[in-house]
Amino acid sequence: MKIVFPVISLETEGGARFIYQLANALLDKGHQVEIVIPENNVISWPVRAKITRVEALTPSAIPSCDFILPNFFTTVLPVWESKKGQVVRLSLGYEPLWVKDADFAKQTYLLGAPIITISQWHRQVLFNHTGLNSTVVSPGVDTSVFHPYSKLSTKIGRKTVFFIVRSVPHGYTWKGTEDFFEASRRLKKFYPNFDIYVVTEQIPFQSPIPCLIKTANTDTEMAQNYAQADLFVYASSFEAFGLPPLEAMACGTAVITTDCGGIRDYAKHGTNCLIVPPKDVGQLTSAMYRLLNNDQERQRLAVTGLHHAQSWTWKRTVDQVEALLLSLKH
Repeated sequence: MKIVFPVISLETEGGARFIYQLANALLDKGHQVEIVIPENNVISWPVRAKITRVEALTPSAIPSCDFILPNFFTTVLPVWESKKGQVVRLSLGYEPLWVKDADFAKQTYLLGAPIITISQWHRQVLFNHTGLNSTVVSPGVDTSVFHPYSKLSTKIGRKTVFFIVRSVPHGYTWKGTEDFFEASRRLKKFYPNFDIYVVTEQIPFQSPIPCLIKTANTDTEMAQNYAQADLFVYASSFEAFGLPPLEAMACGTAVITTDCGGIRDYAKHGTNCLIVPPKDVGQLTSAMYRLLNNDQERQRLAVTGLHHAQSWTWKRTVDQVEALLLSLKH
């Protein structure tokens, strides 16, 4: 099959990771795969599929193919109008929840194309808002990259907490950054013996409390950041899937996550992580104290999470997408 992914960009956010991993995996299975992207926009991931730069994502810019998989609402109408292949909507999040043009975003779901969603929660959100059914295909983790390393705390004698800061000025208002720092500030008052380090796309980044700002220019660097920490915290209000906690589990690190929706497919409270309500700084503070202060429980959750993450592979993801496309092929 020839499969085309029209994209606005392939920068470092999780949705772009899904697309590049899926494109590479489909290529490895013998399909023709092409990424179509505006000429000046960024590709940060190691895409091996064919890349075609175009002036704009217009109907005439889309090549003929078997399937076109648009992933963001602004790309759906041009590919639908192109008539260059069967459109399958790859929904990486229900955009009307956060974009300004929510009505237009919703209309792009109502064109009649089959829809892929990425968690059971995401599928239910789409159904509740549109009445449309979809096929769930969840992301995976490359465990050849995301795997345990030695903990930094064994060298420095202090527990470490890792958090990913997403840019509020770039629109990531639901990631819970303020909640995490407020919980950490409260915790420091009665349990000061831990360090915080963050990865951030904001340069310069002014942290409200002392922390080490790190970089992650590759998956290997990100995996090391996860793995070297004793605790990974995820504080989003909502996520269609929420891949970072699963990546942290694959790296052998205990996880605290908010109940942000998509994580429910793999996150089990008290079994492989602790789950707290979104925006509940008090419960987040308590959960952080509980795991930093209890080595046995923290290590138990880390071991269970590591074991659980092994089944969430990208092979599983691409096999499901391939099976769906073959079932739709005329």
